[in-house]
Amino acid sequence: MSKKININIQEALVFAMAVAKKSAKHLMKKQKDLTSLKITAKKAQGIASNADIESEKMIISEITKKYPSHFILAEESAFKLFKGEMTRYKFLKEKEWVWIIDPLDGTNNFLNGLDYFAVCISLVHFGVPLLGVVLRPATGECFFAIKGKGARVQNIFSDSRAQEIKKKHKAKKLKDSLLVTGFTTEKGPMFEHEFKLFKHMVGKSRGIRRMGSAALDLCYVSKGYFDCFWERGLAAWDVAAAGLICEEAGIKVTDYNGQKFHPFQETILAARTPTHREVLSLFSKSL
Repeated sequence: MSKKININIQEALVFAMAVAKKSAKHLMKKQKDLTSLKITAKKAQGIASNADIESEKMIISEITKKYPSHFILAEESAFKLFKGEMTRYKFLKEKEWVWIIDPLDGTNNFLNGLDYFAVCISLVHFGVPLLGVVLRPATGECFFAIKGKGARVQNIFSDSRAQEIKKKHKAKKLKDSLLVTGFTTEKGPMFEHEFKLFKHMVGKSRGIRRMGSAALDLCYVSKGYFDCFWERGLAAWDVAAAGLICEEAGIKVTDYNGQKFHPFQETILAARTPTHREVLSLFSKSL
């Protein structure tokens, strides 16, 4: 039996888009003066800056005011709360309402003046994303979805209307596909395994890109710019919003074993069929 939804999801989506827009404008101001930013390292989790932290505080403040009873899982505060042990937050899939936030997905890009970064906000109900927003501040391109209602994209900084992300795209074989991925640079068994898989996929596809923002990578799979995305070791804030957007755009989203997507998985694979089926078969032989 499905669990009762006791809030207005459309209203929550409009709210999330407005908050993401506010955060995006703040990030763009910060990127104009990168030399003033303080950068900190997070063990095995990359880097952060005061731009990330300020964006997160801004989003949390807005959510807390509107939805004071909801739990919030946000990247920077979660790292402090769980001492870097990111598997510890998976108990949250048992909570009724959780907002999952990445205040700046693609920090390395942001700090080098590149425009490939995003603000991600998702609302999750007992582990299932019901809405997702991924906003690319530099372009105003905002991807959003409500579960069961399809995915859309619009320029949030202009008066343009939202466009549905079409579910029908010409089927491609893997050898004709452009792939996108990421993998940890932390040396160890995970790195060696994923790099081996990366090299294997290079020889099976038309090409692979490593862009630096998993959320945007997934959104561009939904639009058909890329044909497949995969990665191991991502956190819930990297995939909660973008994974839902992909699903609502007709993308098959699973883990490496073909299990149905949820934000707390160790791996993610997103592609249209039959590409997804072909990649999943290759993974099963390579893992």
